[in-house]
Amino acid sequence: MLSGTSKRLLTTMFIVAFICMSFASPYHARAASSSNLVIASVIQHPYLTIQVMSQKKRIALRPGMTKVQIDRLLGKPNEVESADFKGYSYGSTPTVLVGYLNGKAASIFATGYETSLNGQYKFGSPWKKVLSKIGQPSLKTDRNGDYVFQMVNGKLKQIYGKAIQDGKGRTDVYTLRFGISPSDNVSGIKVVQAAFTQFMEERYTEPVPNKPTFAEEEITGINDRDDKRISLGMSRKEVEALYGKPDSPLNYSSVVMDSYDSFSVYYREDLVAAILVVPSLDSLVATNKGLSMPTDRKEVLRIYGDPTYNDSLSLNYNFKWIEDRLQSMNMFEATDRNNWQNSIYLLSFIANELNPDRIEYFILSDSEFRFDQFNISKPVQ
Repeated sequence: MLSGTSKRLLTTMFIVAFICMSFASPYHARAASSSNLVIASVIQHPYLTIQVMSQKKRIALRPGMTKVQIDRLLGKPNEVESADFKGYSYGSTPTVLVGYLNGKAASIFATGYETSLNGQYKFGSPWKKVLSKIGQPSLKTDRNGDYVFQMVNGKLKQIYGKAIQDGKGRTDVYTLRFGISPSDNVSGIKVVQAAFTQFMEERYTEPVPNKPTFAEEEITGINDRDDKRISLGMSRKEVEALYGKPDSPLNYSSVVMDSYDSFSVYYREDLVAAILVVPSLDSLVATNKGLSMPTDRKEVLRIYGDPTYNDSLSLNYNFKWIEDRLQSMNMFEATDRNNWQNSIYLLSFIANELNPDRIEYFILSDSEFRFDQFNISKPVQ
């Protein structure tokens, strides 16, 4: 469960995520090749130049510019992060987001009054005007038109199909993306290097340095002093062989709950789907990392590292596979529609409402349990 503060934080982050997801990667168009060259590592080309107004001055933003250069033009930024973007936000009118790779601007997005592609195709311009001048995009969706270019011998060449796939992760391939409003007008412009797009994606497929990883058995079960263990996926028969039959099972939405002295087991089709552990004076039951209830918030963080969600009332871990180990996802990955399905196991530690530093119970579950709880269908991927 998320507190009001966390929900407000998530809402703010979702706004950034929505902007970035709406203007994120791909490429296409009949645009002519150009002889404009790279000068001092900055791409000097009109199709890759975003122009904005700042303090009544026209500012040209180009791939390859340094953060010092852009800060000098637009002022001090705020650091922002979403599911597919990590970088800096400059101002609000217009909104400018810049992502850097190896110290150079590799992703530039702008929207708002007087935003344009090199002084042409301004915010609010008809999409048909873009098509008439630049040609058909390499890729097209209802709300985006993507032109993909590759720098070849100092010239910008539009690429299509297999060439786009082959260009993934390259530093000489760029996407020019026009956001298209419901009224078929330009709603935003983005220029992004293929290497930056891949770098953002790899944040979720590579281990995070200094963040702990775990063997599956360290996360997916509990044990007691007699080393009797219950794990997700065990059969009801196996659990009852260890702890006996409870007096009165309860139906809980689409699962069945059996309660014992200091823990409850939830079954889906007679297989363990979730385990709830409550405070116990004897601390008989613990996680497979040895953490029993109640405990201290700092101890949870010491053992499990940074959580996916962190608020005053809970610490929530969504675990994903990193090769043959488990590691907790970050918040942006877990809330992104393209990555949430990577969450395999969920581990939530719940705090005392009056004393947030005291963790009183935890619930461990498989990823399907979130849907079982509310008896709702799992979204179609």
